[in-house]
Amino acid sequence: MKKLLLATAICSVAFSAQAHRVWVQSEPTKPNEILKADLGYGEFPTLEQISEKRLHFFDKGMVLVNSEGKQQLAQKGDKNYHFESKAPIKEGSYVLAAEYKPTFWSKNAEGWKQADMKNTPNASYCEQTAMYGKNIINIGNVADKASVAEVVGHELEIVPMENPANIKVGERFKVVVLYQGEPLADATLTATFKGFDNSDNHHTHKVEAQAFSDVTGEDGTVDIIPLKAGFWKASVVYDVPFKDPAQCQKAKHYATLTFDIAQ
Repeated sequence: MKKLLLATAICSVAFSAQAHRVWVQSEPTKPNEILKADLGYGEFPTLEQISEKRLHFFDKGMVLVNSEGKQQLAQKGDKNYHFESKAPIKEGSYVLAAEYKPTFWSKNAEGWKQADMKNTPNASYCEQTAMYGKNIINIGNVADKASVAEVVGHELEIVPMENPANIKVGERFKVVVLYQGEPLADATLTATFKGFDNSDNHHTHKVEAQAFSDVTGEDGTVDIIPLKAGFWKASVVYDVPFKDPAQCQKAKHYATLTFDIAQ
């Protein structure tokens, strides 16, 4: 059964970095213009400057992907979350991708440390956090399915099986969730859209309210049902035991897919 949620999601661990999630967005771009894009890291959909102490999480920057290959974007301007293509982009459909590299976070009586349990005395919890963001882009009068269905190669990835530009409000938008390149069954996918939750989660630490939730099938697929036009963000969280339990307890992955739904 598909479920619409008007309540907040439930987190298993009150992790301070939970409020910071990665997503990607881009500005409308015409053929043969420079693509301008932003790396969201914080409370969706608000963009904010990334702390200098955390910039190294994003060493890989942003990559634009389609069936013809990949191209790296460059950070531009005084906003360290803003990126632009190095050359004009031709007409086509693309995936814009960014990563937050795997980073240890441990908690003890003093609070959270950017370290594993071996370097955090009396740690009660540890996770190696990795985050991945993707944005679907259509430039010009195209809405190609094959290009946006390209697998970027993130450890955890939401892959659209149709171009969202071809999806109308209330129609089913099928995606597949992959973990290490294989379909992930029984994974909870939530989705929300810009303007759905207007509360100040940054100061209250309330978990972002979601407009949609469902669980992937055995083949890793799930149908998102966008009941409103706008800018949407789909999310999946998945964790596995860390390979060395003496070093850390969990390897936790957070993936998002952002896309636009027209009227």
